[in-house]
Formats: sequence, C-alpha cells, structure tokens
Amino acid sequence: MPASETPPAVGRAAIPWMLVGIWLLAVACGRPAFSANVMRAQMDSPGGCTGKYLDYLLARQEEKRGNWEEAARFLQKAIACDPDSSYLHRELAMVRIHQKDLPGAVQVLEALLAGDPKDVDAWMMLARIQQQAGKPAAARSSLEKALALDPERRDAYLLLGRMYLGDKNWPAAQAIFQQFVNRFPSDFAGHFFLARIYETQGRFADALTAYQRSIELDPSEEEGRYALIRLYQKMGRDDEAVRQYQALLADNPHNARAGLALALHYHQSGLGGQAAELMARFARRSLEDDEVLGVLVRDYLDGSADPQQARILLEGMLAAVPGHSDLHYLAGIVHDRMEMDDEAMAHFARVDADSQFYEEAVAQLGYLYQKHQRIPEAIDLMTEAIRQRPGNTDFRLYLGGFYEAQERYAEAEKTLLEALAMEAKNVKLLFRLGVVYDKWGRRPECIERMKQVIALAPRDANALNYLGYTYAEMGIRLDEAEQLIQQALALKPDDGYITDSLGWVYFKQGRYQEALPVLERASRLAPEDPVILEHVGDAHRQLGQVTEAVDCYRRALERKETDRQPLIDKLRKLGADVP
Repeated sequence: MPASETPPAVGRAAIPWMLVGIWLLAVACGRPAFSANVMRAQMDSPGGCTGKYLDYLLARQEEKRGNWEEAARFLQKAIACDPDSSYLHRELAMVRIHQKDLPGAVQVLEALLAGDPKDVDAWMMLARIQQQAGKPAAARSSLEKALALDPERRDAYLLLGRMYLGDKNWPAAQAIFQQFVNRFPSDFAGHFFLARIYETQGRFADALTAYQRSIELDPSEEEGRYALIRLYQKMGRDDEAVRQYQALLADNPHNARAGLALALHYHQSGLGGQAAELMARFARRSLEDDEVLGVLVRDYLDGSADPQQARILLEGMLAAVPGHSDLHYLAGIVHDRMEMDDEAMAHFARVDADSQFYEEAVAQLGYLYQKHQRIPEAIDLMTEAIRQRPGNTDFRLYLGGFYEAQERYAEAEKTLLEALAMEAKNVKLLFRLGVVYDKWGRRPECIERMKQVIALAPRDANALNYLGYTYAEMGIRLDEAEQLIQQALALKPDDGYITDSLGWVYFKQGRYQEALPVLERASRLAPEDPVILEHVGDAHRQLGQVTEAVDCYRRALERKETDRQPLIDKLRKLGADVP
C-alpha cells in the first residue's frame, strides 16, 4: 500500500503499536489466552481512539474468517476514530461488497469521495460496483473521472473499453483502446481489443495486423492466437488456421483446447483419419488429465455452443476409450440437450460408480426414466445407487418419489424416513413425505410435515401453498389458508398453481365473484392443467354460467387421464353430453 495510506493514519503513541506487535506475535505463536490479554490491554490503553489500530487488525482477522458483519463493525469503530482514512473507507466498502450490500458499499464510497474527490482507487471501486449493479452510465462516468485524475490507470482503460464493447458501441470502444495503445504501445491487450473491434467491423486486414502485433508482444497469451485462428477461418485461410493449431500443439502437446479444435476442423474438412487420431489421443489423455474434460465443458457444452460439435468429439473419443465413464456422462448431457433421450439414457447408464459424475448421471437417468414412464427401471436404478452411495439422501428422495408415483406409499414413507434419520432438517425430504401422506389420505400427518418445512424455511413458497391448499380442500382454517397462499404468491407471483390455490380458497369461502377471475388467471398461467380448468368450471357453475362451466369441464376431461368420473358426473348433472 502507498506510504501515505498506512492503515490507519500513524499517530501519536508508540505504546499501542507495540501492543499490537505483541498481540500478533502471540497469535502467531499459538498463545490465544495471552493474545486476548494483550487485546484487552490495547482496548484499555489511554489516549481516546488508540483502539483504532486493534479494530483494524481485528477487522482483518474477521475478514480472513469470512465473518463480514464483525469485520464491518470493527472497521466502523476504526473509522469513527480516524474519519479521514481513505484506506479504511475503501476496506469497509469491500466488506460491504462481500456482504452483498452494494448500496451500502456505494454509500461508503460516495461519503469518501465527497471528502476526497481525487481518490482514484475509490472511483475505480465505485465504477465496478455500479457496473455490477446494472448502472453502466454511472460506471462510465466514474471511470472517466478516474482517468482524468490518473491517465496511467491501465485497468480504467480496459474496464471502460470493455463496457463499450458490451454495449456494441464500437466507435467509443475503438477510441478508448486507441488511447490505451498510444499510452501503452507495448501492452498486448490494447492491440488485441482493437483487433476484435476491427474484426467486428469487417476490417479483416486491420484485425489481422493487430492480432499479430498482440501475439508478438505476448506470445504466451493464447487467447490472441485463438482469435487469430478464428479470423483466418473467417477469411477462408484454413491452411493458416491449421498451422496455428499445430504451432500451439508443438509448444504444448497436451493442449486440449488446440487439439480438440483441430480434430473438429479435420473432421469438418473430411480428414477423418487425422481427426480420429487426435480424438483418440486426447481421449486417452483425459483418463489422467481433467483439463481435457474441462475444455469439453467450457468450449463445447456451454449453453451457446453447437451440441453437434460436442457430439462429434465425444463419439470420436469414446470410439477410442469406450469404457470412459466421464466421457459417457458428457455424451449423455449432449444428447439430452439435443432431445435424443434414448441415446442420452444409454450414455448415462454407462457411467460407473467410481466416476466423478456418477451421482449427476444417476439423477439425470432417473429423470429420463420418469419422463418416459419407466418407473420400475427408475426404482432399480435408485436402489442400486443407494447401495453404492448409502449416505446420499437425494437418492432416497428420488426413490421415495418413484414409489409415490406407483402409489406404493408405505415403501415411499419408509425410504423417506430413512433419509430423514440422516438429515432430520432436510426440507426437501420433509416436503416429499408430506405429499406422500396427503396422497395416502393421512392429511393430519401431511399438515404436520408442511408445518415443519415452513418452520425451517419460512419462505418456501411450495410448502406455504401446499398447506394453504390442503386447508382449503378440507374446508378448515380458511382465513389462515388465505394468508399462507398470499405469502406464497408474494414469493412466486406468476405461479399458476399458487394462483389457483388462492382462487380455490375464495371459492371455498363462497366468494365466487372474486374466485372466478383469479382462477381464470391461473388457467392462463397453467393452461394444460385439468384441475385448474375444473375449478374454473366450478366457479362458473356457482355463478349460474352453465355454458361456460360445461366448456371448462369438457376441456378438463380432454386433458385428464385418470380419475375422470367426477368430471363426467358434473357434465351429466348440467345435462351436457359427455364426449
């Protein structure tokens, strides 16, 4: 830190600093009792605010432990004694950021800048917070002030230029990075970002020159070399692109990013033998180096990536090492994203229990089995997974859900209670057990479980809604039911099922005029749900709107696969034909 910013401002008494030094030595030597006595001596020492030194050190200790509230408290005490210390204010702002209190951090920095508007570090911190808070105009203004005060601030140019790039304001970005290059001509970053701008503008010759210059300045910075490769490919200069890939591999034969990209390029160019050789090489490498898997995930499984490219690479790699569980998991993810469920299930099923992705593969495969109504296979899968990972309560949660789907409620209860014996306060398990009790006809026990969930997680919208709806279905405690559901709706205002619950409470209270628009909104939010449609029909019927009620009942019946008789009975009572 700069000498002028030694925290806090060095003051009058040597004794407090001597005590702090003794305290640090005591901590380092593992003498907590002695160090505590030293701290007490520091706090009790004469001189008014001499405790600020200790407050600062205590704040740093709390920061290291991640106790941000305590760190803030000690820093505020130190600032009260030394209100002119820029360092302490910036330290407090950083603590506020760790507390996820961005407005608090802004308040601290604005107070600092009001007293010292030339504090460049404070302007830089404020700009980053404003950017994070989604206030780009304010962030740009703060960065411009920082640059006006200190034109040598490299990080200010880079942050401001990147902000303009993010806004696609190419002229402004170009102006900033040109200033950067003029001031720091030997810094690769300015040339690299100028090259990106030129490439976006279609000025490929200028981009090529700038990329090459950035590589000359820092050959170890690979991002420039990959950008150059992409530019060569855009320009149709594939031979140059291949030479760049080969140069990267010559520098580092284990460079998975270059190797896999070159393999894909060979495949797309019809050079199947060379592609297969590279895929096999990095497939074998992946058995001992997780970086290969990391490249696959970052470059080919990202949400914006083309899944077909990942599929080509993974199939080629699995051809070389067909028993590689981790590659099978990634292949399962790719096929799932491509909605090729059979292939996804086949890959997930080949992930062995010793794979780092075993638990994720089991969860994915269980979901797909459920999606395709293959519940017996899902039960077998989870039973074996529990044998392999007896401490994994999620597997018991899934298994309980599969038993529930087959109406095997006693087995579901047993499975979930086993999991709760391991994690008594697991709200997912408690909620699922409550649902099982509800379907089993044991509503008092359902209510008790939902109350437990809410006690542990007062903002659990699903539990609030479930308890409120259960009361409504039973016709009891309707005022409390309304309060619970209103709380849930405040948390999930556009949830069709919670909206339906509120309308159903109104219905049960006899408030049919109020119930109808709420239920109709629920039906718009969840248009395929037959129960909600039936509720809308019930409200129409109570209001004497027979035609509308019949229409709702018919549409509900079309969507309902089981328990259809109540709807049929309602249609017949209204004298309507049953489709």
